[in-house]
Amino acid sequence: MKRKDLFREGFKSVFQFTFTKADELTEVIKEVWEEEKTPKQKGKQKANSPSSKEKLPPKPTTVRKRKTRMFQTLSLPPGASPDFFSRCTGCNECIFACPYAVLFPVTAGEEGKIFPHLDPNAKACHLCTDWPCISVCPEEALLPYELSGEKPNFGKAKAITEHCINEKTGESTCNACFVTCPIEKTVKFKGNLPVFASSSCTGCGLCVESCPSFPKAIQIKFKKQ
Repeated sequence: MKRKDLFREGFKSVFQFTFTKADELTEVIKEVWEEEKTPKQKGKQKANSPSSKEKLPPKPTTVRKRKTRMFQTLSLPPGASPDFFSRCTGCNECIFACPYAVLFPVTAGEEGKIFPHLDPNAKACHLCTDWPCISVCPEEALLPYELSGEKPNFGKAKAITEHCINEKTGESTCNACFVTCPIEKTVKFKGNLPVFASSSCTGCGLCVESCPSFPKAIQIKFKKQ
């Protein structure tokens, strides 16, 4: 037998064994599931008792699915229109256009539709001046910002002082968030601890990305979508 045929037969046997066991496991799960769905009846009454009334089996409990907020810990891409979810087709063009690979696809559970999102606490938006993610959108789900200098609003930065290096050293040891912030006068220091101006902070996450503390001493609090 040739060497490649030997490997092919070996893999075939392994996969066949795996599929067989998977089928067996599936059947067991189905049986357990059917038993759980069948309502348990109360103790049987005496068969010959003339005064006993026949009791109907209890109605099965209806499990209602709770509606959860979709993507509550993520942000929409820059320039997301008010009707973003109805306009976006999930073409992923904005994801491919982002030069910093910030955007990523997220699939909606019930609908099975894909939408681009970002997580500034994991990877920061660099606030590109030409907004390639917006310009490439074919459905106007992402709208261009006005020339007035309008910026996105992913959320607001908040300092977690107990994790800050300056809190631990008692001195102005680190100013990474101040140096990295692209918007003037957004990061200030009260004593030796950072304070973020909510009026100008975009929640881009560059301060989080540059923070050398672990755990991070800064967190982006997302706005409601």
